[in-house]
Amino acid sequence: MGGYVNQDGGGWTELRVHGVSGTPPERMLAHPHAVRVAGDAEAGFHRRQWEAKQTSTDTGDERVEAYSWGALTAGSGQRALWLLLTPFLLVNVAFFALPYAGVDDGRKLSRRTAEAVQRLFALSITLTLVLSVVLVSMDFFGWQCVRQSRDCTDRVSWLGFLSWSWLGLPGRRIAVTAALPLAVVGLLWWLANKTWQQLEATTVPPAGAEEQDRTPLEDRRMWNGASQVRRLRAAHVAAGFALVGVLLLAPFVGHGHVLRAVQPGPAVDSIWSEAAMVLFGLALCLLGLTVVLVCLPNDRPTPGDDGEHRRGRDLYTLLPWLALVVSVLGAVVAWQPHVNAAVPVSGAARSQLPWLVGTVQVLAAVQVVLLLIMLILLLVHRVQTWRARPAADQSPAWFGLAAPVLMMAAVALAGAFAAGLALTVAHVLGKPAPTDRSPDTFVVPLVFFWGAALAVPVAATALLLAGVGLWLVRRNTKKMLRDEVARAYPAVEIKKALDAPDLPEHAETLRRARNIAAAWSRATVSDVGGRITGAFAVLLAALTAAGVVGYLVDRSWVYAHARWAVNIGDLIVGGFAAGLLYVGRQAYRNPGFRRTVGVLWDLGTFWPRATHPLAPPCYAERAVPDLIKRINYLGCTRGGRVLLSCHSQGTVIGAAVVMQLTYTESSRVALLTYGSPLRRLYARFFPAYFGPLALRRAGAFLLGKPLDITDGARPRWPWRNLYRPSDPIGGWILRDFDAVEISTDEWTADGRIGDNQDIDRRMIDPMFARMAGDGSYPATRGHSGYADEPAYRASVEILRELRVPPGPRG
Repeated sequence: MGGYVNQDGGGWTELRVHGVSGTPPERMLAHPHAVRVAGDAEAGFHRRQWEAKQTSTDTGDERVEAYSWGALTAGSGQRALWLLLTPFLLVNVAFFALPYAGVDDGRKLSRRTAEAVQRLFALSITLTLVLSVVLVSMDFFGWQCVRQSRDCTDRVSWLGFLSWSWLGLPGRRIAVTAALPLAVVGLLWWLANKTWQQLEATTVPPAGAEEQDRTPLEDRRMWNGASQVRRLRAAHVAAGFALVGVLLLAPFVGHGHVLRAVQPGPAVDSIWSEAAMVLFGLALCLLGLTVVLVCLPNDRPTPGDDGEHRRGRDLYTLLPWLALVVSVLGAVVAWQPHVNAAVPVSGAARSQLPWLVGTVQVLAAVQVVLLLIMLILLLVHRVQTWRARPAADQSPAWFGLAAPVLMMAAVALAGAFAAGLALTVAHVLGKPAPTDRSPDTFVVPLVFFWGAALAVPVAATALLLAGVGLWLVRRNTKKMLRDEVARAYPAVEIKKALDAPDLPEHAETLRRARNIAAAWSRATVSDVGGRITGAFAVLLAALTAAGVVGYLVDRSWVYAHARWAVNIGDLIVGGFAAGLLYVGRQAYRNPGFRRTVGVLWDLGTFWPRATHPLAPPCYAERAVPDLIKRINYLGCTRGGRVLLSCHSQGTVIGAAVVMQLTYTESSRVALLTYGSPLRRLYARFFPAYFGPLALRRAGAFLLGKPLDITDGARPRWPWRNLYRPSDPIGGWILRDFDAVEISTDEWTADGRIGDNQDIDRRMIDPMFARMAGDGSYPATRGHSGYADEPAYRASVEILRELRVPPGPRG
């Protein structure tokens, strides 16, 4: 389709950045035709296409442009695989919830320790996933399935190949089934490397130090993570391959250098025996080396440093290949008849793969210890900083313990997936049990039965707290009606109607007011949800602690005395695993559903992969450099000015961009945010990055040197933030203001009515009365439709006036 697209860069460019779920460029631009003028299909800049220049409202003085980044999180069907990586995502996000992350605040040792603990914890989550696949593939299929007179392939036809004559030796079955966990680790390696090349390897523009960094987001190293992610990826992948190699070779390092659980047979050839021992030792050494590697400091380099995007010159990049070679050679050793006894199995009894149960127990113990260390570090930090910080900084989410809560959620999800997968597969093959009890029994580690039993009180607690949350939201309606709605609509005299509710003339007013109060009360769901989630985290921690104590006291108690809980929990974790797979399947096949699931990634993958390199990739490592370069081009190269107009999650990107700009670049930028979760979500959960100090500095950057973050300077900051009481996500940033409904006539008389001469502005939604000629009341807009409000256009005009002309700055 031919047409006219404005290509000017001078004057004002209103650059719109969307929020979650990937708003199409056409909707952002309120125009049926949009053309990409920069970027690519996954993240690009679009302008409106007109029939001719004469009909265009985009001119040399002003134009509208949209930055669409939604395909970075909800593009191809491969994103469906990210559902399985949710534990990786949570443990990565936990890193940025640390209250002292990224800055030297005098507690460098504590910060370094906390970061090392989190990187080690992230590695344990990777190994948990690998162990769950090893349990199903190598243990159930390769080790337990084929036994004398108890061959599970009789019931499960798709495992019939395990009965083939050339797989008659246990070592060969283990070697063949080891291909599955090796393939899973290889798939994660490939996905991580592919997304790394697309996102982390994006070049970040270098910038000189104009101001000492006071918050992490002011440092451009934050989005310069190519080398850091490459190193962590090598360690995690190598650890996964090495763990498979250890469990593959463990049966060959038993007593007398013969296969455990196997009847005595011919003497083992000394060469293959020694090879097994050497490879086993190498695999253990590689596993230990990866632990050391992730614990070492791994700061991101400054943009422009030589070698930041080099590939293949670091020795640690060889670790995954070395670990893979060791595992493959281990399979070759296991294949040899010399290391397999003549009689494959001692009787028909089933047992677990050697070292598997011990590995599961050690890994769980390490995770508990790391969680306790993190909790102690943050409690000490909380005590040390309580008196030193102003009151505005003392309201982080969950008392500043968001990091261990997210870590606990990550390990709970990983454990639930592992238990669900193990118990479900065991049911398909036969019956799960802690010991060999019947011909169709498959031995499952006792820790999974404890996990299944704990799923019952956890699920009950979740349902109970969800009900409490719903009750709290509904209970708030009456208070909202009298305290908020009545004050927001003074012309309607709602308080008068409340004082005499039985009068017929007040019935319609009260009905309308109650509907608005209900909508405003529902908008508090995010605030209530935060408190409910915190309570759930406390109860989850208590239940987990009780389970750990019970397991240590009597491991078999839950299976012997609480079988009912195990059976119900078995259904719960099995349903969880099946539901996760169903959601993944739907996300792969249905682009619309994939965009819905992508909302989770929009919120979680804003953060770079700092601790877990196999987590879903960070879109901000592409979006932030893109916007910095575009602002530099439009503002500095073309001599124009940019109004950065951001909605919802886009406001988080916009704030991060502003904190990354140089003074030359920021002198040409004004910021308009609406529906912003900056204060409501990010400032509370990530105070080191979006706390009050960081947000004040972001506003001061727009004004230039010397930075003035006082309240008196805010009227001069070229930043406006619009929010509604009906918005469940957005809210005020620095100060909550009262507001009243503004009629159409009042807007006509004064287009700037309601402006507070501050960055925050509350807008009353919806209009109370029906529009002339309309029998229906105006709908509540909530989180959408900000650009259609009169206050939006008024804020644009105010920001243009506040944005001082480029020139010498004080």
